[in-house]
Amino acid sequence: MWFEAEAVGLSFTESSPFRIENVVLIDAPPARVFAILAAAEAQKEWFQDFVDCRWTNAVRGVGAEREIELKLLTVKERFLVWEPGQRMTFHVYAMTLPFVKAMIEDMTFEAVGDHATRFTWRVHYQPSLAMRLVHPLARMMFGEMFRNSAEGLARYAKAHQS
Repeated sequence: MWFEAEAVGLSFTESSPFRIENVVLIDAPPARVFAILAAAEAQKEWFQDFVDCRWTNAVRGVGAEREIELKLLTVKERFLVWEPGQRMTFHVYAMTLPFVKAMIEDMTFEAVGDHATRFTWRVHYQPSLAMRLVHPLARMMFGEMFRNSAEGLARYAKAHQS
C-alpha cells in the first residue's frame, strides 16, 4: 500500500521544519560521485538497508522517477534538480509507510582540490501526524542511516575509482 506525500518544490529546502545533514569528504572528483548516485551504482554496498532501485520512466534527469526499496520501506522519488557534478535533488512523493508528510533530499558536490569532493546530503522533511509520537527515535534512526550511507559512499568511491 502506498501513502502519498506532498509533491513539494525546491522552496521546501528553506521552509522544512526538520533537516538531517551529513557532510563527508570523498576521495573522488564531483563528476564521479554524481555518477555513482545517478546510476545507483552498487548501492547495496554503500547504502545502509538498501534492497533495490527501480527506475520507473525512461528519463534520466529532471523528471526522472524511481522506487528505492529499503529493508523497512519503499519510497517513490521524482528528481527536481539534475546538475551533473554539482547538485542532485528529488522529492519523495509516496512511500509504503506513512513516515512523512513531505520530504526532499538535496545533495551537493563541491570540488576540493583536484580530486576530492565535499559531499553534502541534506534531508528536509515534515513528519506525518502518526510519526510525531515517535519522531525523536525515528529521527535518530534515520539520521544514523543517512550518516552511515554517506560514509559508505565515501568508502565505495575511494575503493572504486573510474
